[in-house]
Amino acid sequence: MLDSEELFRVAFNDAAIGMALVATDGRWLKVNRSLCGIVGYSEADLLKITFQDITHPDDLEKDLDCVRQMLAGEIRTYQIEKRYFHSNGYIVWILLNVSLVCDRHQQPLYFIAQIQDITQRKQAEARLKSLLTELERSNRDLKDFASVVSHDLISPLHKIQILSEFMQEDYAQVLDEQGLDYLNRIVQIRSRMQSLINDLLTFSLVTTQGQPFIEVNLTQVVQGVISDLETADTNAVLEVGELPTIAADPGQMYQLFQNLLSNSLKYCNPEITSVVKIYQNQASDSQYKIVVEDNGIGFDEVYLDHIFEPCQRLHNSSEYEGTGLGLAICRRIVERHGGSISAQSQLGQGAKFAIAFPR
Repeated sequence: MLDSEELFRVAFNDAAIGMALVATDGRWLKVNRSLCGIVGYSEADLLKITFQDITHPDDLEKDLDCVRQMLAGEIRTYQIEKRYFHSNGYIVWILLNVSLVCDRHQQPLYFIAQIQDITQRKQAEARLKSLLTELERSNRDLKDFASVVSHDLISPLHKIQILSEFMQEDYAQVLDEQGLDYLNRIVQIRSRMQSLINDLLTFSLVTTQGQPFIEVNLTQVVQGVISDLETADTNAVLEVGELPTIAADPGQMYQLFQNLLSNSLKYCNPEITSVVKIYQNQASDSQYKIVVEDNGIGFDEVYLDHIFEPCQRLHNSSEYEGTGLGLAICRRIVERHGGSISAQSQLGQGAKFAIAFPR
């Protein structure tokens, strides 16, 4: 049976973290194997020096100030993050916990120090900080890009539109059939270019110019989208189930369901009545799951890995209007809200888009 002194010795020497007894002047009195491994010194070498000798100069004053407060009785323990110099010269980040041992007259005897190597954590924090800095720079670039697009591209398109309208009004009578065809093509190309630029702006600014999240009733959002789509002139049947209220950007929720419903109506099967269903499915404790399902022309699932990528089109633009950015915008919106979006389909048998939002 080990006595208390032997138990302390075994626990001290075999501890998984660095342990040390340190004199009030900073000399190492006793160190364990883990501490020697952290700083790269042998026990004999450490006992010849002080903790000040291996502490980074920028961290030393903070550490010594805590020591002074402890010796003055102002604090009982302290914890700091600081840097040691390894025997090979590189920096080791450590988490230091210190307490003071006093005699029966409350006179300081020595410190007990616990030392944990947190170098990997500090390196990960530095990488994360670098990534955040790069993300902020990227977001600024996106805003600058949006500003350039808004002014330098959209403005000339407006002028093309105005000039085209003047030509249609003033010269339609003097243009031959081919001339009118050219003019109509210019108008159509300008319109497609305008749509593409608008969608590029929306896609690029989803994460940088989104609005704060508030409570959003998705049933009301979908009903508003349906009203604005003016589907009364079509034969489509739209069935909307009871949808949840979630924390979201209301404008982006509108954009999401507008894109999905527009897709379902655009890629309808002209030989049958179009039916589009929007409903909640398989809600769980952690997620809301919402489905947008149609009976349209569908698509081959071989393209599942591509449909949410920017400017990926499965159909010729002469058959179906669009920029190829609608579903990419949907995915970016859903991901900004911490969710995911997936699709299922077969040619001629409609498509089903499933959205998962966190509760």
